[in-house]
Amino acid sequence: MKTDDLIRALAADREPAGPAPGQALALAGAAGFVLSMLLFSWLVPLRPNLGEAIQSFPFVLKPIEMGILVVAAAIVVLRLAKPGAPLGHVLLVAAAVPAIMVSAVAVELTQVPRAEWLVKLAGVHWYMCVLNMVLLSLPILAALLFGLRYGAPTRPMLAGAGAGLLSGALAASLYIAHCPDDSPLFVAAWFTLAIAIATGIGAMAGSRVLRW
Repeated sequence: MKTDDLIRALAADREPAGPAPGQALALAGAAGFVLSMLLFSWLVPLRPNLGEAIQSFPFVLKPIEMGILVVAAAIVVLRLAKPGAPLGHVLLVAAAVPAIMVSAVAVELTQVPRAEWLVKLAGVHWYMCVLNMVLLSLPILAALLFGLRYGAPTRPMLAGAGAGLLSGALAASLYIAHCPDDSPLFVAAWFTLAIAIATGIGAMAGSRVLRW
């Protein structure tokens, strides 16, 4: 028997009664996102000039970047829930996000005086943005890890990292409605850091709770 066949056989024996992995992940992710929305409404208010900000290109870039990352990360998590499933080209889709960020930062640095670069980078309390996004990601991450247990991930740490990446991207997407900083430099630095922290937490948690 080939190794892949053996893994699939073991996964079939392990499969618990209940919803299919994809359905479990969708339900768990939705529940976690609702909890994060409630946490968001308790932590921070909506941005006062949200209606005006939506009309600016730097603001619009944020939901575009996070939307691409959410879709790519969701596909990664779904595939990692199954034994031996290849990731395919989905990582190339996710790579589009840093490419867009770097391009936007390059354009901004040519348009903003050098003396203002640090101001753009720091924004308004950058550390609070990072902290809040990480906090908002935790309910989603916990829910996704629960959903992954209905699958058969053979790479627990990687599956956990995928869940962390998705939870971080969803949390960042939600936080856009509050964040007062639209600078591409700010977004590239601190949104990326928050998502990276969520991904790291997911990897550590996944290596423990998803282990067979």
